[in-house]
Amino acid sequence: MRVLVTGGSGRIGRYVLQEMVQAGHTVTSVDIAPGMVQGVPALLVDLTDAGQVYQALAQSKAEAVVHMGAWANDGHVPSTRTYGDNVRGTFNVFQACADLGIRRIVSASSHQVYGTAWKAPLYVPIDENHPLRPHAPYALSKIVGEQAADYFIARYGMNILSFRLLGIRLPSAIDAEIERNLQDPGAHKRLMWTRCDVRDAALACRLAVEAGTVPPGPYNITGRLNLLDQDSAALVARHYPTTEIRDGLEGSLSPTSCARAREAFGY
Repeated sequence: MRVLVTGGSGRIGRYVLQEMVQAGHTVTSVDIAPGMVQGVPALLVDLTDAGQVYQALAQSKAEAVVHMGAWANDGHVPSTRTYGDNVRGTFNVFQACADLGIRRIVSASSHQVYGTAWKAPLYVPIDENHPLRPHAPYALSKIVGEQAADYFIARYGMNILSFRLLGIRLPSAIDAEIERNLQDPGAHKRLMWTRCDVRDAALACRLAVEAGTVPPGPYNITGRLNLLDQDSAALVARHYPTTEIRDGLEGSLSPTSCARAREAFGY
């Protein structure tokens, strides 16, 4: 399959490229930074420029898109650009795909849409039905991206999967993350004591692209277990005393559920 990856020079994007190449797909990377994966064609593309997006997609003859290109958090640029560039870039990618007949898109959203960085979750395990409570322009831009996906799904019959990514880390960073969480669990509760190896996030992207019929919409993507190897219900009860603990949070399972992704495409 011919797959175009936006943000291919980014922290997650480069691993998505590697995963796709190893699986035998023909891959093109687009980013505002030079390509970083040897042997993968790379185009310098500004996603906020619709013309560049159209040409990149047409040139690559893409059959599917993994859309990771965005300002990856608040603080890299002024808030107006974080929000504006992310929203405009996502719309441009979706519209170009719609016009060019590309129907399968995996699009990066964020766990930040749930607002656990500033408010206790209403319930755990957090599933995709949990209310959205953005606290910063980045999270708001991701919610708008998901709403744009709903529009293109309804109008054009596209199959867009919005990945609500949580705690994606390089393999070399995982041990330090575990140590920090063990030393002070309360200080790291906003990420629900959960991290995800970037290689697993890349695997999720490939599985979603390769799957047959997959329901569109949001999917949580993160690690299966909490970093502390402790009882998750007890952790939540201690640090989020107002949060409802529902069935399904057993043992050290992450308080953020990836059950929907597991059922839909085997993540």
